[in-house]
Amino acid sequence: LREIASGLTQEQARGERPLLDPPSLGSHLERAWATRIDALPDPARRALVVLAAGRSTAAGPLGKALEAAGLSLDALAPAEEDGLITATADGLDFHHPVLRALVLGRAPLALRYAAFQALAEVSTGSLHAWYRASATPGPDEDTASALAEAALEARRRSAFGEAALAWRRAADLTPDPAARAGRLLNAASDALLSGSPAGPQWCEEAVRITPDPAMRAAIQGLLGRMYTWKGETAQAYGLLVNAADAVRDSNPTRACLLLAEATAAARLDGHVPAAVRVAEESLALASESGPERWYSLTLLGGALVMAGRTAEGRAMLESADRHGAGDPVRDQQVYAIAGQAWSRVEEFTRGRGLLNTAVESARRHSAVGVLGFTLAVRGELETRIGQWASARGDLTEALRWAEELGQLTCVSYALYCLARLEALRGDRVECEEHVARARRECGAYGIGCQEFHMTAVLGLSALAYGDHEAAADQLEQTLSLAVEQGIGNPEVVPFAADLAEAHVRAGNAARAGEVVAWLEERAKETGLVSAEAAAARVRGLLAGTPEEAEAHFGAALKAHGRTTGPFDWARTLLCEAEVLRRYRRPAAARAPLSSALACFERLGAVPWARRAASELAAAGGLPTTAPSGAGTRSGSGSVSGSVSGGMGGVLGQLTPQEFQVSRAIARGLNNTEAAASLFVSRKTVEAHLTRIYRKLKVRSRTDLTRLLTAADLVD
Repeated sequence: LREIASGLTQEQARGERPLLDPPSLGSHLERAWATRIDALPDPARRALVVLAAGRSTAAGPLGKALEAAGLSLDALAPAEEDGLITATADGLDFHHPVLRALVLGRAPLALRYAAFQALAEVSTGSLHAWYRASATPGPDEDTASALAEAALEARRRSAFGEAALAWRRAADLTPDPAARAGRLLNAASDALLSGSPAGPQWCEEAVRITPDPAMRAAIQGLLGRMYTWKGETAQAYGLLVNAADAVRDSNPTRACLLLAEATAAARLDGHVPAAVRVAEESLALASESGPERWYSLTLLGGALVMAGRTAEGRAMLESADRHGAGDPVRDQQVYAIAGQAWSRVEEFTRGRGLLNTAVESARRHSAVGVLGFTLAVRGELETRIGQWASARGDLTEALRWAEELGQLTCVSYALYCLARLEALRGDRVECEEHVARARRECGAYGIGCQEFHMTAVLGLSALAYGDHEAAADQLEQTLSLAVEQGIGNPEVVPFAADLAEAHVRAGNAARAGEVVAWLEERAKETGLVSAEAAAARVRGLLAGTPEEAEAHFGAALKAHGRTTGPFDWARTLLCEAEVLRRYRRPAAARAPLSSALACFERLGAVPWARRAASELAAAGGLPTTAPSGAGTRSGSGSVSGSVSGGMGGVLGQLTPQEFQVSRAIARGLNNTEAAASLFVSRKTVEAHLTRIYRKLKVRSRTDLTRLLTAADLVD
C-alpha cells in the first residue's frame, strides 16, 4: 500500500482523478517482479501478455486466445513453475492481481496490440468491442461505434461505471470532433450517476472541442449540476444561466432545462428570489406536452414553496404530477426536490413516497451520484415527523456518500440535518462538532444557505439547555439571513418559534412579541398549520392571564392535531404545563406533563424529557411512560410518530447501519439483495442481522418486518 501511494499524482491523492485499475505497484516491487518476468523464455512472456490482457482466466477461452496468437497453454509452463501464475479451479491466474498491470505495462506496444487482437478474434459482444478498441492504435469510427454499443448495453443493465469508461474510450477513438464531444457527454453523464469523479474533466474536454452551440449547452448543463454538488454553487448558477442565454432563441427546450437546473444552484447559494425568477423563465420556455415541462413545473414549485408562496408552489407541484413523471434514476435530484417541497407544505406522506421511490431506484440501479442528497432530504423529513432512528440511519449514510463523492454541498446539508437531530436529542457536543466541521470543510466554498442552517441549529441546541441569551443571539442571525435570502416559508428551517421562546425566557417579551407577529404573518400567508401551532404556543407563553394562556395553548393543540410532529405536540404540552404551574394550578399541569414526558422519552429528547420530569415533580406528579395518544395525526399528510420510531424507543438501540439493514430486510429483500442495495457484503448483512435480532429481541424476518411496519417505516 505504501508503494502504491508513493506512485499517485497529486490529483489522484486528492481524489480529483481516478486511480489506475489495478494501481501501480511502485518502483521497488516493480523491479523485483520484473527481474523474474524478464528471465522467462520469449513464448512465456508473450503468453503472459495474453493472460494479462484477457478478462477471463478459464482454460478454454485462454487456450483459444493463445492459439489465435500462435501460442498454446504449454507456453505458460515456465511462468507457472516460477510462481508468477498459479492453477485455479478452471484455468490459470496471476499469483497476485497487481502482476497483471506490471506485465502489460512492460510489454512492447506491438505485443500488447497482438494480444488484444487475438482476444478480439475469439470473443463476441461487448467483450469483443473492448478487445478490439484496445487493439486499435488511433481513431477508428467503426471500432468506436462498436464500443458505443457496448456502453449502451452496460447502461441498460445499470452498470453506469462500466458504461462511462466505454463511452470515454469510444470518444478517444472517434475521429469527428462533434461525435467525440457527444460521447464524452455520455461518459460524463454516466460517471455522475456512478459516483465517478472524472465527469467534470470530461465535460471540460468536450466543451473545448465541440463546434455545436446546442451540444455545448448540454455539456454545460451537466457541468453546472456537477459544480452545484461540488460546492461551487455561484459558479454553477452563472454557468447555467449564461449557457441558457446562448441557446434561448435557437433551442428553447435546452434553455428551459438549463434554467431549471440553475434553480437548484440558486437555492443552495441562498438566493431564493433568483431561483423563483429563473424557474419562471424555464417554465415559459417549456412546451405544453414535452418532458421538460414536468421538470420545470417541479423546480418552480419547489422554489415557490421556499419563498413562502405555498399555494402557488402546491399548484405547480400538482400540475407536475398531472403532467407525468421523470426517470427516478436519471432525475433523482428532481424527485428529491419534489419530495422536499411536498414535506414543506406538510404533505409528509406524499413527499416520503417520492423520496422512497428515488432512494430505492438509486439502490436498485447503483446510481449513487445524488443518493447522498436524497437520503439527507428523507432524513430531514423523518426528523420532522418523529422517526428519529430512521432519520439517523439515512443521515449517516447520506454523509458517507457525500464524503466519498466529494459533494461538499451535500456534506454541509447532511451535517446540518445531523446537527439538528442531535440538538433535539440533547447531544450538544456532537451538534456543535457537526456545525464546526461544516464550517471548516465547506465554509470556504461560499455555499450561501449554509449559515442560515447552522445558526438555526446552534440556537435550538442552546435553547434546549436553557442558554437563552446564546440561543436568541444565534437565532436572530437566522432570522436576518432568512429575510436577506428571501426565504418566506417558516418550515424550511423552523427557527422562528425557537427565537421567540428564547426571548420570552430571557425576559425580552417585547422582542418575542415582534418575532411571533412575524411568524403569525408567515403562517397566515403560507397556510402552514405547524407555523400556526408554533405561534399559538409562544402566544400562550406571553399571555397575561391563565384564561388567555389556555385559549392560545388550546388553539396550538388543535392545530397539532391536524398535521405536526410528536415533538412539537409534546413541546406545546410542556409549555402549557409550565404556565399552569406559574399560575398555581399544579393539578391541571400534571396530565399534559405526563403525556409530554412519555413522548420525549420515547423520542429520546433528553433535555426536554428532563425539563418535563422536573416540572412534573414540582407539580406533585409521578413520572409515567404511558403513550397518552402522543404522536398521532389525522389527515392526508399524517404520519404516526410511533414508539419504535423515536431514538428512545426500541429501534433507538440500533446503529445507523443496523437500522438500514433492518429496513432493507423488512422490505422483503434477502441477504444478498440487501447487501447489493446497501453496497456492503453479504457477510456484513448477516453479522448485522445477528445483532439486530439480539437487540430487538426478535427471532425472524417476519417479526422484524412487523416491528418496522408498526413504526410506519416500511411502505
